[in-house]
Amino acid sequence: MKNIFALLLCVVAITATAQKTTFDIATFTVAAGWTPEIKDFAASYIKTNNVTKSWCRVTIYKSIQSSGNPLTDFNNEWKTLIVKNNWGPATTPQSETETEDGWTSHSAVSTFTFENKEAYSLLSTISGYGVEVSIVVLMNSNEYMSQIEQLLGSIHLKKPDQPIVTTQQTQPVTQSNSHSGFAITTAPGNHGIFTSTTNFDDGWVAQPFADYVRVTKNQFTVLLHYGVEITDELRASNQMEAVIFDRFILPRYNVSNIRKFEQGVCYFCVHFFEADAVEKATGKRYHLGFRIITNNGVSKCIEILSPSQVAFQQEFPNHEKVESMLNYNKFAVTVNDLAGDWDSSSGAYAQMYSTTTGAYAGMNTSSSADAFTFNTNGTYSSNHKGAFGMVGSMKFYDQKYNGALTISPWELVMTKRFDGKTSTFWAQYEAVRGGRILHLTDKEYSGSQYHLVRKN
Repeated sequence: MKNIFALLLCVVAITATAQKTTFDIATFTVAAGWTPEIKDFAASYIKTNNVTKSWCRVTIYKSIQSSGNPLTDFNNEWKTLIVKNNWGPATTPQSETETEDGWTSHSAVSTFTFENKEAYSLLSTISGYGVEVSIVVLMNSNEYMSQIEQLLGSIHLKKPDQPIVTTQQTQPVTQSNSHSGFAITTAPGNHGIFTSTTNFDDGWVAQPFADYVRVTKNQFTVLLHYGVEITDELRASNQMEAVIFDRFILPRYNVSNIRKFEQGVCYFCVHFFEADAVEKATGKRYHLGFRIITNNGVSKCIEILSPSQVAFQQEFPNHEKVESMLNYNKFAVTVNDLAGDWDSSSGAYAQMYSTTTGAYAGMNTSSSADAFTFNTNGTYSSNHKGAFGMVGSMKFYDQKYNGALTISPWELVMTKRFDGKTSTFWAQYEAVRGGRILHLTDKEYSGSQYHLVRKN
């Protein structure tokens, strides 16, 4: 194994040979017999031996924007390409470094287990002129060493006409639509919210726009972007958060010195980026923070513009403070925007199995639907129906209420509710793309909540 390590580490020198194959800014020579696998974000070359069961894959990734620090580039790519794919340990190894003609390479080798056998991985990153290229070699034998040496030794990188520091992606992304951005405009919102400005006690001011809620205080601007559905394309990239960052940020800003919060192996991971940003439309300079929070297939993104990194750290000393900004998507309720029909529905089920025998024991399910009609004459009506229990012996309910309605900015009072009682609800709107959600929470029984959308 030591011989393999030594051979791999000695072949990553940055040299120039005659052009044979070109991918992105890299030209290189590939020996005969290797099967190409070309995608928009990477070029791979694969060889296998059905007799010895040996295999090797060499992948040259499309150039991306450099962080400006070659070692940082290497550390980031080790976590992104090696650790996330289980090709090496979470702890970044000591890398070998070489510099030539303005390019700096960092390389390291590790082992991993593939089909219960030891395999080897090499990561080499080459940084310079504002860009960075990553090369990954995976193999389970030294059978292909001479051909790997030939390929890696032939790599020549084309220098950009001028350093690329603004438009390249921070990570390799999916092969389709990888450069397209999400539509982010400054257009006013069309949410139907009558009181469209909320002044919070702590000084923050929130306003809904077509693509986000803008929250401002003094020298800080926070954009609470409306939820993005996580599509199969985003999942396929294996670097979903980096793709989302690219698509939200790069169309509107020139960015440099991009940093991603790293926390090693995690379960409830924090996905947070920082960068130096220049707004393309105005030329203004900012410290940019970008947090991505994903739940139930939808990502909510928090974009924070600060005058400096120091100012950002003072206002947002921890990630909890950043996440709490989602609570500022909150707007008051009035008679003018409440009148009409609102409804919601939900459901859940669980397959049951015996803990003793393991035999199937049936399915337990529940579903509910709630509908409210609020009238301008101070009355309301509501209908609540659903079913719950084991399939085959489910219980059903259907409850109707009619009574008086009193509306204040953050509160609804409805008479003649359950058992004829009067119920008081906290009430607020959440702005979403093209509309709003009405949230009602019973003040006495906080577990009684409704999350309603307007029907008309």
